[in-house]
Amino acid sequence: MDHTNDQDLELKHISEINGEKFFISTIRMEVRHSWLNQHHNVNVYETMVFEKKDDKVMYESSLFNRRYSTYDNAVEGHDHVVKNIEKIVKTTRECRAKIL
Repeated sequence: MDHTNDQDLELKHISEINGEKFFISTIRMEVRHSWLNQHHNVNVYETMVFEKKDDKVMYESSLFNRRYSTYDNAVEGHDHVVKNIEKIVKTTRECRAKIL
């Protein structure tokens, strides 16, 4: 069943990999990057992964993010990230090391 883009969502999860903690968050958010009049009140769902250091979530630098247009896709996406967090963190770090 697909829900409208107006349904609120807030999923939170903390994963640990080799002693490091990662905060996985999926929320509904308003897109405020739009410039055109027809883009007022556009909402999407977004999953983001942040590192946790000293019990503080490092919100200023996400490791991963993905957006979805539907509630159901966002829930599935969140579950996918939770199940695959180790691979996501490893791949992100490898890619960043190549471009930085």
